[in-house]
Amino acid sequence: MSTKHVRTAADLIRFKTALRVECTSCGNSRTMSGFDVVKLCGTEDLRRLQHRFKCTLCGAREASLTVLSPPPPRN
Repeated sequence: MSTKHVRTAADLIRFKTALRVECTSCGNSRTMSGFDVVKLCGTEDLRRLQHRFKCTLCGAREASLTVLSPPPPRN
């Protein structure tokens, strides 16, 4: 099995993964598809996007980003 390096929002789409954005202040979280991330932020590097996300509950800009693995293939 190979390791996939997801570095940009476009990589999220290419590898069919999702992005989990969690507020480090209040714990609020949201899971976004690669298409949602590209629509909101373009095809930027994920490390640059970390400070652009704003929590809808507390308004903090302290996000923790986690790339979620793709769903298992259907048989």
